[in-house]
Amino acid sequence: MSRTFSGNPDTVYAGVIEQALDFVRRNIEVKAWIDNGGRRQERWDYPLDAVREAVVNAIAHRDYTITVSDIELSIYSNRLEVISPGRLPNTVTVEKMRSGYRASRNELIKEVLRDYRYVEATGLGVPRKIVRGMREHNGTDPDLIEEEDRFTVRLWKFGA
Repeated sequence: MSRTFSGNPDTVYAGVIEQALDFVRRNIEVKAWIDNGGRRQERWDYPLDAVREAVVNAIAHRDYTITVSDIELSIYSNRLEVISPGRLPNTVTVEKMRSGYRASRNELIKEVLRDYRYVEATGLGVPRKIVRGMREHNGTDPDLIEEEDRFTVRLWKFGA
């Protein structure tokens, strides 16, 4: 079974990122337990910072000239995927992304997202929040996949 959230690619409005994260929270599991100090601890299937970064990057860097496809956020039994229309921008490669290289396809959108404090404009979101976040969360490496007409961030559920 899978669930998909698809936002309107022509509109970036206050709330679309929060709506995507709410969709994720509603459709993934959270495990809770009481630690030795008597405090409740929680662990989501995926680190929400990594999911948020993937969604924000899809909005900031998608190819808006491709009008027949939307950004897709899908949750499967063993993984979560964020698919962004278009190839990577400019001189970006998957290897460069993993090391913190930054280049923007949509400078104005990136600046608006920065003004609203969704991005820090440091280029370190992928290596810090997605790659390191997944390794620390469950020991998995995310898949960053560039295809002919789309880019996919795939986060693996532990034990999948």
